[in-house]
Amino acid sequence: MEITLAKNAGFCPGVKRAVDKALTYATTKNTYTLGELIHNPPFLKKLEELGIRSIGFDEIESVLNAIAPETMHLILRTHGIPLEQERELRTLAEKSGRLQIIDMTCPFVKSIHRIAESNTSDQTVFLHFCHKDHPEALGNMSYAKGEKYAISSIEDIKLINLDGKIPILCSQTTENLVEFKKIKNFLKNLYTNAIFFDTICSVTENRQTEAIALAKASDGMIVIGGKNSSNTKKLYQLCKEQCDETVLVESASDIPKDFPVGKNKIGITAGASTPGDIITEVLKLWK
Repeated sequence: MEITLAKNAGFCPGVKRAVDKALTYATTKNTYTLGELIHNPPFLKKLEELGIRSIGFDEIESVLNAIAPETMHLILRTHGIPLEQERELRTLAEKSGRLQIIDMTCPFVKSIHRIAESNTSDQTVFLHFCHKDHPEALGNMSYAKGEKYAISSIEDIKLINLDGKIPILCSQTTENLVEFKKIKNFLKNLYTNAIFFDTICSVTENRQTEAIALAKASDGMIVIGGKNSSNTKKLYQLCKEQCDETVLVESASDIPKDFPVGKNKIGITAGASTPGDIITEVLKLWK
């Protein structure tokens, strides 16, 4: 049996940066993450064991009051947060003097914030290719001025009246590259004044391109990652389109016992929030 692990599997630089930073606070009292740091249940459990707990935005002030007069350390995850929340946090930090904000928003996401803020107005329509309820998408959309819509397909665009305004298209960093190109071409053919920003990050693009090629060459494919991870689910969908025998697992124990039967070539890839030790556990099944 031939086992091939994708080169672009596991933590992306933005996630690794956030995880490494969080781990430096493992011995620091009163450290929290605003929402789940990454979409990976085993790793989140590890963080809790280290004393780093995930909290919601509406819990911040009550936690801050409960630990007075001590300092609260709050890590902002790679997805970023809506502009309104960031402003409230900065005000609270200044007012209390006890809230330390550790901003680990991915640089690629920060770039979308700047694009939305600088290129939108009452004369534009901001079209954001995204999963509308995803934390990153909520943050990205909050920076856009004027009309704005979260879209997931060409059909969504057909329902929007764009006449007389300039369409601005960008994407959530971890979206499906193939679908984004279809939407981009559709707009190009209809609107000569449309402006496009290719904001799917290069790491995601390379990961998806490699996964598609690997799935095509395999008769069994394993995608490792959190089942509530947007980028992992997209990887699974892309691989499934090329290799029907594709499974999505969070750990080695999730792999169906009969999965390798009859398979000569197995490909393995992993989402951006998948720690290396989980990938290693899967590889060990065939060593």
